[in-house]
Amino acid sequence: MASTKVCAKCRGNKYILSNYEGKLQAKLCRCFICEECDGDGRFFRQDDRGVAFLSECSFCSTTRKRLRLLNDSGIPGKFYNATLAIYQPVGLQNKKALSRSHDFLKDFNQTSQETQRGLLFTGGPGLGKTHLVVSILKKLILEEGVDGKFVDFFQLLSDIRHGYSQDKSEMSLIEPYLKSKILVIDELAKGRNNEWEQTILDQFISSRYNAADKITLFTTNYPDTTKTLSDINGLTHSLQKQSLAEKVGDRIFSRLIQMCDLIKMEGDDYRTKVQAFPKSVSKKKLTPFT
Repeated sequence: MASTKVCAKCRGNKYILSNYEGKLQAKLCRCFICEECDGDGRFFRQDDRGVAFLSECSFCSTTRKRLRLLNDSGIPGKFYNATLAIYQPVGLQNKKALSRSHDFLKDFNQTSQETQRGLLFTGGPGLGKTHLVVSILKKLILEEGVDGKFVDFFQLLSDIRHGYSQDKSEMSLIEPYLKSKILVIDELAKGRNNEWEQTILDQFISSRYNAADKITLFTTNYPDTTKTLSDINGLTHSLQKQSLAEKVGDRIFSRLIQMCDLIKMEGDDYRTKVQAFPKSVSKKKLTPFT
């Protein structure tokens, strides 16, 4: 029985993902050959009267459309190889986060998307929050053809400020994110959170909150609550930085909780561990979380 050779470049995926100028780039592999049209993209069909006409190949067009969606998603290029399969959770909370990510994908086609809730990953840096949400987004785009976007909220604020100097309106920059079926908002609440930043954030949350057919995934380094400790005099002292509710305000936080399932992650910063790892030990086995 002849064995089927798997392309070494794409590993049988028929497409190649790479980091191109800081953004995720997808392209068809050279091994991609459509069985319907032999790679031409079009072929002849016959209508009910027997008249032949040239028709676009549905399989080719679907595959190319999904790769275009991925290229337009704004996912950072460093996540070109991120998947749920390579995420290595340490600790019970992070294992639960991985399990919930798998459940979200499983429920996507089995649950009414009008009722499916988003996800809000909280926890310190370097736990893999962005790795998980990007893995979800990539899979939905590549396998379901979902229109999805990724936005680093802090970077978007910078882009909007720069856009003012080029006579670009706020809406022209944020509208593609508001309209996308799946939206990942990374680094929620990062920044000074002044009145202007709060106004931009409120536009995002309100628009996504009021749209029944939109699903949003968030990551934030801020905890949902602030832990306190009482001293011997009975006075309370905060053990950590501000909570997410304190950063975004009660109104926005309330909507976030209504929109999403809260997923708490905890543990040590993976990135600092990688820096401290002995040079004699290979780092290739370690998953790059962010």
